[in-house]
Amino acid sequence: MHPILIEIGMLKIYSYGFMLALSFFAGILFAVARSRKRDVAPHLIYDLSVILIIGAIVGSRGLYIITHLDSYNGIIDMIALWQGGAVYYGGLILAVFGAIIYLRVKSVSFLKVADIMAPSIGIGIFFTRIGCFLSGCCFGHPTTSWAGVVFPDNSPAGYQYPGIHIHPTQLYSSAYGLIIFILLILVERIRVAEGSVFGFMFIFYGIARFIVDYFRYYEDSAMVGVFTFNQLISMGLIVGGAIFIFAVNFNDIRMKKF
Repeated sequence: MHPILIEIGMLKIYSYGFMLALSFFAGILFAVARSRKRDVAPHLIYDLSVILIIGAIVGSRGLYIITHLDSYNGIIDMIALWQGGAVYYGGLILAVFGAIIYLRVKSVSFLKVADIMAPSIGIGIFFTRIGCFLSGCCFGHPTTSWAGVVFPDNSPAGYQYPGIHIHPTQLYSSAYGLIIFILLILVERIRVAEGSVFGFMFIFYGIARFIVDYFRYYEDSAMVGVFTFNQLISMGLIVGGAIFIFAVNFNDIRMKKF
């Protein structure tokens, strides 16, 4: 675990913050490259990226704070992003909401741009979750399997489970980010209706997150019965993504028929 990636005198570059920035940078560049092949101006992607970054940071951090209020002593702790702590769903939802408003103002097809940017979300998950692993947050339950990892006692994971092998759920999440990225690229080659890639992103992420959450540690406050709060959101995303895909493909089929 390396919560501080680089330290030179007073300068400290935190691993989580660095990987978060890298995830945005890589995702934006990939989306821009895709936009050039789909007759969407690259500057539109750059402008939209600013909105997405703000929405992702505010939304993910905000939802984490809401579900972990007992862990903070004041506003300074809440805005200390470099220490880790974010709920991906919060960022995803707020970022999508911001994108819808921006693209409507610009009179640009949301579905078209959403398909362009959807694979970048997989890239973002891949890099960001590595940052979580280096920071020791978002860790899993104890395990006796070969995948178990022991975190230092001074880390969030080590504090909760000192000297105990636990699931590296951060790396599980990083892996499914890469898998989602690959699957979305493959879905795109099927020539599905516009918006389908975006819809499949919700389904793939919902399934992956639902499964990984069985291995991840949560405080009692994050549980709703036998499920975690995020698992309930995952179920909603899976159902919503399926309905969304059906809707865009139904309209496409109907338009071709008539």
